[in-house]
Amino acid sequence: MHNLAAEIRTDLGKGAARKFRAAGKIPGVIYKAGGEATHVVVDPARLVEIFRKTQNRNTIVHLQVDGESVPVLVKETQRHPVKRDLLHVDFYAVQDGKKVEVMVPLEGVGTPAGASLGGRVRLIRRTIKARCDWDKIPATFKVDISHMNIGDMIKVSELPSGEGVEVVFDSDFNVLTVYGKRGGK
Repeated sequence: MHNLAAEIRTDLGKGAARKFRAAGKIPGVIYKAGGEATHVVVDPARLVEIFRKTQNRNTIVHLQVDGESVPVLVKETQRHPVKRDLLHVDFYAVQDGKKVEVMVPLEGVGTPAGASLGGRVRLIRRTIKARCDWDKIPATFKVDISHMNIGDMIKVSELPSGEGVEVVFDSDFNVLTVYGKRGGK
């Protein structure tokens, strides 16, 4: 579990945001489905540390706000255009029993059979949209590519999604292929 302390802020606007940043904090907002937004300040170094450890953009962070633990996903961040320092963060509060939609990275596992003929793997889509409970978000969609020859493709409908995870797509598109010269020379 990844905990992050957050303080409710009542001072809003550019001037207040600059003061928070000068004090080593950044402003943020917690959005809740059907509820009021809550304005907070958090420690940007701790937030960056959490995501460095997990290497997963879909990490659930438990914000500690007024003695209450609020599970959230990071919805969006704003960074300084030159320094790349965090300036602002938007959180989305997740709720038990309600599904969330997230983009999950796709990862090919194994060496394709077509590699012996010079074939190479091409990820057509690096991330796939998934719908699931917030506590069942997969780190990646792993797909076995060892059976693939040159010219073979894997469609989004063929992805193994896991229990409680639904792959979301409007049309059945290709997500991964093995390409190269056919015939060996």
